[in-house]
Amino acid sequence: MEGEKEEQKRFTVSVPSDLYEEFETFRNKLGVSRSDGIRKAMHSFMIQNEEVLKTPGDVVGCITLIMVHEHMKQIDQVLDEPDYDHDHKHHHDHDHDHEFSSQPIYANVQQTDTLLSKDIQHHYGDVIIANMHIHLEYEKCMEIIAVSGPYERINNLKQSLQKLKSIISIGFFVADKEK
Repeated sequence: MEGEKEEQKRFTVSVPSDLYEEFETFRNKLGVSRSDGIRKAMHSFMIQNEEVLKTPGDVVGCITLIMVHEHMKQIDQVLDEPDYDHDHKHHHDHDHDHEFSSQPIYANVQQTDTLLSKDIQHHYGDVIIANMHIHLEYEKCMEIIAVSGPYERINNLKQSLQKLKSIISIGFFVADKEK
C-alpha cells in the first residue's frame, strides 16, 4: 500500500569503544545515519559470506586475479641465449625493445597461461559481462572479470582460473545476490 512504512526491528549492539568511535567518525564523514550504516554493513556481510552458505541462486560480482607476465621473445633470441634451458630463467630486460610482428615465438608458462585464461573465459561467456586487464608492473598484471549469473557456474570459472600456474592471487567478491 502507498504510504505504508516497512516494519522496522530495533536491537542493541555492543562493540569495543575504539571500533564505535572509528565507525562514528567514518559514517559522519559520509553523512550516513547510524541505522543506515549498520543496515549496509549487515547486507554487505551477508553477501560477502554467501560462499559459506552455498545458497543456490544468481549473483553479481567480480573475480580479480594477479598474474605474473613474462614477455615474448623471438625463437631465434631464445635459442641464441648461452644459458637457455627449458625451464626458461627470468629475463629482466627493462629496455622494452621488441619487434611486434607475427613470427615464431617461444611461449613460456606465463604466456601459455594467458592464452588458457582467455580460452577458459570464452567457455564462461554466459556469466562474464566485462573484463579489464591492467598492467601493474612490467612483469605483473591484474585482471578484473565482472560476472553475473548462477553462483555455482561463476565459482567453477574461478576454480578453473585458479589452476593456472602464473596466478599469484585470485579472489571472488559477491556484490549482490538476485532473489
